[in-house]
Amino acid sequence: MRVFLPTYRRATLLPRALASLRAQTMSDWVCELHNDDPTDLFPSHLVRQLDDDRIKLVTHERNLGPIATFNLFYHPTTEPFYALLEDDNSWEPAFLDRMLAALSVHPEATLAWCNQRIAREDHAGNILLTSDTVNPPSAEPAQPIKWGDFRQVMGARHANGAMLLRSRAGQSFLTPVIPFGCVEAFRERMLPHPLLYVPEILATFTVTQTTARRDDHSNWGAALVLLAASYLKHAALDDAQLSQLCGHFRRQSPPMTNELLAASFVCIENHPLRRHMTWRDWTRFLLQLLRHPLTWRRTLRAQTLHPDWWSLLDLHTAARFEHTAPSTPSP
Repeated sequence: MRVFLPTYRRATLLPRALASLRAQTMSDWVCELHNDDPTDLFPSHLVRQLDDDRIKLVTHERNLGPIATFNLFYHPTTEPFYALLEDDNSWEPAFLDRMLAALSVHPEATLAWCNQRIAREDHAGNILLTSDTVNPPSAEPAQPIKWGDFRQVMGARHANGAMLLRSRAGQSFLTPVIPFGCVEAFRERMLPHPLLYVPEILATFTVTQTTARRDDHSNWGAALVLLAASYLKHAALDDAQLSQLCGHFRRQSPPMTNELLAASFVCIENHPLRRHMTWRDWTRFLLQLLRHPLTWRRTLRAQTLHPDWWSLLDLHTAARFEHTAPSTPSP
């Protein structure tokens, strides 16, 4: 078992992540701790203090940034499984054992991920647990997740910091340089399905004061629109399904019909979607064009401005639908 732990200037949070790893009931693991700030000496001091031979520190010669750092990890390893523990998150002691057990029952699954408790960092650096979870708590067994439900149009089902992934020869899942908040959605297009969801709460996701998910509205919008455009191009949805999809995104808070309409212009094959938009959807879309013309101009030119994003999404979205039995996508 190989665990990758990226860190960047998280002296108050990194010890918690490492403590949760060292507390695992499954102790047969090695950890690559990647320090993406070569000027930060705290990770090396911490590793020396812990004196645990299973933890190997890798200090980058220069700051790579979150996308390039994550891409170091998504290659096959010599171990049969690998995981990513982000420096601001933590695992319950049974995380690795439970995830291994789930994957052993479902050998067809590429990866398994679990439900997460939500914690928040206050301005003093204290971590405060909340009663919230990423998904509703459930005692149900692990559930295989097929490709194609509506949450995958512009998002992802799995979570980076709460997953265990099989290491298979030839399977690398590297993304272009994209907005960090979209990395799970892009990578999920590359992952052979089914995936496996474990409803048990075995990890903690922390909402921190600083994050790599920086505001970049132009590129963020372009990424969402290309995700939607590639999904719609290859999904071959009928009129009833298109109406259902528009309703699903109309009910989001805030509504996400602007991105769907933009996807219908970015990829001309998606124009039938427009028949299912209401006058309110069109009004909202046109108002946004008038208020933010430069941003939306870049968004509508996303295929041209980001050909590597589109190439990856087009190729792998087609593969996902090709290898998925036809079914009605879940809203």
